[in-house]
Amino acid sequence: MKKLAGLLLWVAFSATASQPSVTPQSLQASIDKIGAAETIRGLDEKGINTLSEGILNADTQWIALVPKLAPGLEGGNATTVAEALANALPKNAPAVIDAISVKKNTDFPGRNTVCTMPFSGKDDNWLARYYKQSHAALKKLGTAGKPCNDQLEQAISGLKNTSTQQQHSRLNRQKLTPELILQAIDRDGVDDVISQLSAKQRANIGEAIAQGKREWLLVADSLAESKDAPMHSMLLTALAKALSQNPGDVLTVAKGHVDADLLCGMPFPEASKSELMQYYQATRKALLKIRRRGEACLAVLDQEQSTLVNSPGDR
Repeated sequence: MKKLAGLLLWVAFSATASQPSVTPQSLQASIDKIGAAETIRGLDEKGINTLSEGILNADTQWIALVPKLAPGLEGGNATTVAEALANALPKNAPAVIDAISVKKNTDFPGRNTVCTMPFSGKDDNWLARYYKQSHAALKKLGTAGKPCNDQLEQAISGLKNTSTQQQHSRLNRQKLTPELILQAIDRDGVDDVISQLSAKQRANIGEAIAQGKREWLLVADSLAESKDAPMHSMLLTALAKALSQNPGDVLTVAKGHVDADLLCGMPFPEASKSELMQYYQATRKALLKIRRRGEACLAVLDQEQSTLVNSPGDR
């Protein structure tokens, strides 16, 4: 369903004819004929996934396409390609470094993020293994790999500092409650508090907000003042889940913080079709109870449900 802007905003192809298989050769031919931007616009979801997976799997032919596609990459497209290249770095450092080199590629908006471990949702052990493997691969490249290695060192150093701050945070010494979090925000500021939260604490807060209790929705209201993108993503999902429990308060909290089309549009990309249908029925019932206050949200929800019903597959 709908996703936050900046996460994965590939532009879908709207032609009715089925698209032929996407290969490095077919993309190169398309770039030569109509340019990078039109080539990307002409890819359907399957084609986009093929491109992303080819880069993720560290295939040299796919990685070599990045500089050629760069003039057409922007927003979520660039973010996705940058993360795919970062995943490929420890497995095929020569190809990745060549693709993001300044001489070859100055147009790619995500070029400077590839070497900064641009991953979300990964635990410390995973990141430590990734750093070790990438660092070793880049050292083998000598001077060619040094700029990227320097960025990698800065990234791991920043993560270590954040981890140390979280370990010593007062929020880690007590059970998190709405009162404790709000007091910390008043004392230290919302961004400082968010930086102190571990991944587990964030997940726990999200689960609590999703229950729709007023005290936790007040926490969501305060946390939404931050510019932290992962936090906003978590809040969107949690508030959307809470709609079926307490739609009136959720819509009040979301106003000014969260786009109503996103909030009411079942923003659960990993959910199955049956799970989304259950969510739709429960949330629709809840929104009907608050009458006029829920009408706008209900209209978006109904539209998404109609799209879901008419979509192929059983997911």
